Amino acid sequence: MKNPRMLIISLAFIIIIIISVNATSFCQDESIDKLYFRGVDLLENEKQYEEALTYFQQVIGLKPDYAEAYYHMGKIFRITNQFEKAVTCYKNAINLKPDYSTAHYELGLSYLELQKNNDALEVFKQVIRSKPDLASAHYGLGLVYHELGRYSESIAAFEQALLLDPDDAQIYYGLGITYEQIGEYQKSIDFFKKAVQLKPDYGKVFYHLGMNYEEIEKYPEAIENLEKAADFLPDSADTIYFTIGMLYQKMENREDTAIESFKKATQNNPQHADAFFYLGWAYTQSKDYEKAIEAFKQVIRILPDYTYAHYSLGMVYLVQGDRNAALDEYKILKDLDQDTADKLFDMIYK
Repeated sequence: MKNPRMLIISLAFIIIIIISVNATSFCQDESIDKLYFRGVDLLENEKQYEEALTYFQQVIGLKPDYAEAYYHMGKIFRITNQFEKAVTCYKNAINLKPDYSTAHYELGLSYLELQKNNDALEVFKQVIRSKPDLASAHYGLGLVYHELGRYSESIAAFEQALLLDPDDAQIYYGLGITYEQIGEYQKSIDFFKKAVQLKPDYGKVFYHLGMNYEEIEKYPEAIENLEKAADFLPDSADTIYFTIGMLYQKMENREDTAIESFKKATQNNPQHADAFFYLGWAYTQSKDYEKAIEAFKQVIRILPDYTYAHYSLGMVYLVQGDRNAALDEYKILKDLDQDTADKLFDMIYK
């Protein structure tokens, strides 16, 4: 029989080792979780995507089967428009966690961005087969059908998503863009209105509302919504203000407001040649010929071959009685567009 004292010592030693291993494992898991949650904070709250990525990469290095880390890496790559990398990360997350529905959803959206519509279609169908009550999957399916031009199926998918989640603004947006695509502008407007009731800062919706109101020739309503869109979509403000200017030109006695809109477009984008061109025309209609000349010259500075800018400039010179300056524009036009040059020539010598 073994020495009881030695047996007790051996057992104690084994217990110490087990506790030590468990403690080490616990400390490592705690460290991994700290890295993970720091990455999440950098991604979601601080929007520091590159730094967040390094944290998730460290997590994967320590724990290669951490599905959530792959998922968040995919989010970073999708946000930064690196969609192929996003697809790889989402697939890794799904391989580790096959029922990871949000990873499936984001994978489908990434395929859409890559215009791999059939792959996206299969992903969303697969999610719906496993989780038929997941509203986001039906929404994604609606997006794919919209891209494929299968609008009745798109509407049906969005409507199913709406039944499952009636307070999701993006589903109303999906219905709005689909009805807009098939020319049912009033239905589109109705859905967009519901979207902004749920999400008052939904800039894309205000833009589409404006464009739909233009289609039914309700220009004041179109302008009101486009102005809101410009506030929420500063990166597109030049295009939006240009559109507003064009709408004012369709309305009687609104040259001054058209001018202000075109000026805002050029202030937001000093290279917006079309905005300068129509600003020139608005000044011409207001008989402010010096400012019209300056605007047309700005067009030519941006695009020296802008045929109608040279023609319009020549016409303004003629109105001012400056035939020589008009002839200079004619000479330039001869190398750009002979028909337009001939029209200006006829005006000079009529």
